[in-house]
Order: sequence, then C-alpha cells, then structure tokens
Amino acid sequence: MLIAALTSTCYAAVDERDSLRDLDGVKVVVEDVSKLAEARGVQRDQLQRGIEAKLRAAGIKVLNSGEFPVGDPYLRVRVDATEEKAGMMAYHLSLEFAQVVFMRRDPTITFNRAATWKAPDRIGLVPAPKLSESIQNDLSGQLDQFIEAFRAVNPR
Repeated sequence: MLIAALTSTCYAAVDERDSLRDLDGVKVVVEDVSKLAEARGVQRDQLQRGIEAKLRAAGIKVLNSGEFPVGDPYLRVRVDATEEKAGMMAYHLSLEFAQVVFMRRDPTITFNRAATWKAPDRIGLVPAPKLSESIQNDLSGQLDQFIEAFRAVNPR
C-alpha cells in the first residue's frame, strides 16, 4: 500500500491553532464523497457519525445543523477516488476547519467561509477492497491532528 501525505505546506502553525481557541463547539460536514468511493463502501453518513463520535470522546462539543454559534465553525471533509484499474484505486482525502472570517484591515468586509486550519491532505493507492478501510484510517489520523490542535489552545 502506498500512502503519501502532501506536505507542501505545514499546517501546524500556532496562528492556525489559535483560530480554534474558545469555540462553542464544532459542526461536522462531510461535503463530498465521490460515487466511486461510495460504490466501494465509503458512506457519507458513516463517516459523519464516526467523526462526531471521536470528537465527543475527546470532549469537543459537536453542534447540530440548527445551531449557529459565533463564526459558524465546522469541520469539512471531502473524499474522492479514481476508477479501479488492475485491482487498485487511488483516493484523495481532505479535512479542514472553516468558519466565518473578517479582514483585519477592514472588519466590515466579511468572508462567508474560510479554512483557518487544515490537516495535510492524504493521497493513497490501495487494493480496491481496502478503499473504505484506508480512507477511514487516514481520516482518523487527520482527526487526531485536529483534536491535538484544538486541545493545544483549549486545554480541558
């Protein structure tokens, strides 16, 4: 199995962790799961429930879709996969934290959403039957990074 982390940018910067400070909680949004990934058992609802359970276990409040705290913060997940070739599939996994932001030089200018923290993207090449398991493992690792960054600025 070949799995590589994209490391062109380091996302562990203190200023990015600071964007997680004093949150009321976090929503989870699994935005995109490609049809090819779904066909191999990667289910949006299952990913959502797993992420929410891990956040709760870490003591991070999970907000529901009807709650709108300051900044409307959420974790955004995207999963893409290629067609199977010679029994192998490639995938791309992205986990980032987004929220409403304001420009410092002019606070009247608001961006609807911006990513203020991001785990390094994961790219993998795996046997097709292992696609779901590999994506879940990589996502768990990315989520561990988020929890660590969150805890760094929000100690219990």
